[in-house]
Amino acid sequence: MKKRAGTFTGTLRLARLALRRDRVSIIRDGRTVESGTLAELRHLTRTAISVEAERPLTGMDGMEGVHDLHVEGTAASFEVEPEALAGVHRHLAGFGVRALTSNPPTLEELFMRHYGDRTGAAEPAKAAR
Repeated sequence: MKKRAGTFTGTLRLARLALRRDRVSIIRDGRTVESGTLAELRHLTRTAISVEAERPLTGMDGMEGVHDLHVEGTAASFEVEPEALAGVHRHLAGFGVRALTSNPPTLEELFMRHYGDRTGAAEPAKAAR
C-alpha cells in the first residue's frame, strides 16, 4: 500500500510528520525550497553536542564550524556544522571523553532554517528556482 502525500502546516505537527513520511518538502512562498528524507535534509543545519571529559576542555573556541560554545571546566555544550564534526570528535578524544550526547537537527529546526532560525542565520534561505 502506497503512502498518500499530505500537507502539514505549522511546527506542532512536524514531529508527527517526521515519524510518518518517507520524504518531506519545505515550501516557502509557493515554491519548494528543500525536499528529501529527514536524513538527507539534516546536512542543512548544525548538530547539538554536549560533552563531559576527564580533563578541562580547551582549544574549542577557535575551531571552525563550532558555534554557541559554552565551556565549564570539563563540560561543554555547542553546535557544530556537519563538515566539522569529524575534527571536533578528534579534538575531544584528546581530553578523555566520559560522556557525549549528539542531537541531530529536528525537522522543526530544518523547517525554521527557511523561515528565520535561532542558530544565527542572517536571513531565510532563498527559494529554489
